[in-house]
Amino acid sequence: MDNVAAVFPDLVSELITALGATGHLDLADQMRKASVTRVTFDGSANAAYIYVEESRPLNVVEQNVIGVGHGETIPVECRYWVNLDTDNFGRLSGIEILNPGNLIPEIKKRAAV
Repeated sequence: MDNVAAVFPDLVSELITALGATGHLDLADQMRKASVTRVTFDGSANAAYIYVEESRPLNVVEQNVIGVGHGETIPVECRYWVNLDTDNFGRLSGIEILNPGNLIPEIKKRAAV
């Protein structure tokens, strides 16, 4: 798996700056470490989704008793119109890009077909 920052450096740089400015320092740190697991692209909607591997493994109680679910969707103001999805433990789980612009060639190259 490739690091998100290595694959999409412009996107990650903007997200880290925006997250830092809004006090989401933990998410900014996770963004630096996140690995791409899968990429999808919907040409009719001009939108992409980058699935990432969670940054921290869960312990037995978190995994078997509490369980993993959707936490929140955090809109991030930047030129790419991004929403970050987290799980109920605050771990980054995905990056929705609603205006991929110059990222489209790399997204299409990595998108599952």
